[in-house]
Amino acid sequence: MTKARTSPRSLAFQMGVRVRTAVTPYDWWGVYDHSRRLITLRPGLGPIQLDCTLMHELGHAHYGHTGVTGKQELLADRWAVHRLIDFESLLECAALEQTGPAVAASLGVLPRLLDVYLKTLTMAQLQELRSAAIRRAA
Repeated sequence: MTKARTSPRSLAFQMGVRVRTAVTPYDWWGVYDHSRRLITLRPGLGPIQLDCTLMHELGHAHYGHTGVTGKQELLADRWAVHRLIDFESLLECAALEQTGPAVAASLGVLPRLLDVYLKTLTMAQLQELRSAAIRRAA
């Protein structure tokens, strides 16, 4: 059974981070202002884009990021994926779905973030995931 995850908005509330929808710079999907503990989300995002972007921005809040660097973006992504995806749910989806994008959709995450998550798995977890996919194909 898929584990229920904490909603990004609930987590934002728990972290004391305010969330609003407004125009963002550079057409970014979201931006975190550490001095104001405020996340601004671009209007018109779909549900998966919204959840993934909000969780990513909460990663910036968690780490207290104040700038934009590649390292900070990766840290925020990794923080987000470990709150959006749990390994047991991934195994269930891998046993049912045939493609990475289909697995991502079943998990309710962007394919890019599924890739980030996969890169954090241990060799034993990757083998378990391969076995689930092989069982599906058999």
